[in-house]
Amino acid sequence: MVGVERHIDIGAIGRVEPRARRLGPLSSWRRRRELGVARRAADAELLASESVSPATAWRAREVTAPDNRREVAQSIRRLVRSADARYLPGPTPLNRLVVREQGAELLALGEWLEDIDRPITARGVLMIDELLTDGYGPLYVPYRAGELRWTLARIATHCQPS
Repeated sequence: MVGVERHIDIGAIGRVEPRARRLGPLSSWRRRRELGVARRAADAELLASESVSPATAWRAREVTAPDNRREVAQSIRRLVRSADARYLPGPTPLNRLVVREQGAELLALGEWLEDIDRPITARGVLMIDELLTDGYGPLYVPYRAGELRWTLARIATHCQPS
């Protein structure tokens, strides 16, 4: 390499190039998106299976973690409170009558979630979360209100570790 000068820009050390700065959040977004896809796939497998496979064990730990359990229990309490006749209806199309009828059973599931010493299956937590978030489920669609009692009983049986 005769006659080739090497020039090192001391000021550039530690400086991030503009293109790399633009890709930073994009790559972070991609990682979050990929994690979301992996979580949804693991959730589907956990909901379909009676047992936890090694491939979904990481998600089962996330779902049954104390913080997640408390968060889902808090969502149940908010749901039951929002169905109270003393409050005006919120923007969510909640079937308030059926929630009032089954409020005790819903709160019992919430207490179970909050009792960290009481074991619960990942499938059970996911079923509760699906019940709370499914806009076409028995909590929200009036013609499916009759299914709520059966759904809560099914969830309770799947919450029990075997």
